[in-house]
Amino acid sequence: MELRQLKYFIEVARTEHMTQASEELHVAQSAVSRQITKLEEELGIKLFDRIGRNMQLTTVGEDFLKQAKIALNELQKAQAIVEEYADPTIGEIRVGLPNSIATKVLPAVISAFREKYPRITYQFMEGSNRDLKQMLIAGDLDVTFLSPVPEENEEIMPHRFFDEKLKLIVPSGHRLAKRHSVALKDLAEEKFILYPQDFDLYHLVAKSARNKGFSPEIIFQSRDFHTIQGLVGAGLGISILPEMILDGAIFKETRSIALLDQELRRSVGIITTKKRNMSPSETLFRDFLLEYFGEK
Repeated sequence: MELRQLKYFIEVARTEHMTQASEELHVAQSAVSRQITKLEEELGIKLFDRIGRNMQLTTVGEDFLKQAKIALNELQKAQAIVEEYADPTIGEIRVGLPNSIATKVLPAVISAFREKYPRITYQFMEGSNRDLKQMLIAGDLDVTFLSPVPEENEEIMPHRFFDEKLKLIVPSGHRLAKRHSVALKDLAEEKFILYPQDFDLYHLVAKSARNKGFSPEIIFQSRDFHTIQGLVGAGLGISILPEMILDGAIFKETRSIALLDQELRRSVGIITTKKRNMSPSETLFRDFLLEYFGEK
């Protein structure tokens, strides 16, 4: 099995078309077809079903694709590590970012890091906590910010930087709009606009509400925090959002109010994987973050 066979296989699986894959790879279609056939012969199993001009992964092909991506990632990472040991300041770092902290945490951090290491480059990927953890473990990310920060386990190493309060937002004409602070128990009869259930913030708010004796009546859910603010501003309900999102970005149709409940806060930090050693440039970035935030 050759490295180029894995590259060709992954591209054909992505495009589901031999011609398109060959164009993306900048090689002849016959060369791609030959390598895919050779790979299947070596493995002794069909990886694709040929349906007209389309290439559709078989069941075993889907399983092989998952492992092939991991293997290719690790091989590329090995090559990068060798290059970075000669000069750790020229590597590339793949950084994950939850949607809720991307616009506030990242710019200042990267700006400060680039002052020290201007030749290091980055790939940024946004997603939910669950998606980012999976990408890190699969080898698609080198480090990811998360909030809240999970506990250490056999696969990940967490680093908590700070805690952030959650705040209530209400329409500007709401009965609570002029209050400086509110307790969660006072919101039992309100209609909530929250995030989907695969967001950790959803479970944090829902659990806290249950502890106060009620389940929030959720009338809308959205992954986009600005959409949530817009729906609140339209008078459709209330929401609870991280202070970082609301800082300097309050819609004029809404008001933010402090929450008295101490458990309504979340930790912010990063996780790295224990499944492989970090490259020199990744280590520089992690250590910089630890110093920048002063790990708790």
